[in-house]
Amino acid sequence: MMNDTQLYIYFAGCAFFVIGCFFYYLKSNKELLDKKKIIINRIMNIFFGIAFLCVILSFF
Repeated sequence: MMNDTQLYIYFAGCAFFVIGCFFYYLKSNKELLDKKKIIINRIMNIFFGIAFLCVILSFF
C-alpha cells in the first residue's frame, strides 16, 4: 500500500502526463513552424520524462 507521499508523487506524475499530452496535441497543428514544433517536442518530452520518473518513484 502507498503512503501519502507516494500517492502525491503518483498524482503529480499523472498531472505531468496530462500536460505532456496537451503539448502533444499542440504539436499536431499543421500551421506551426518547424522551430516551434521542435521546441514543443522538447517540452513535451520533458513533461513525459518527469511523469515517467514520478510514477516509477512512487512505487519505492
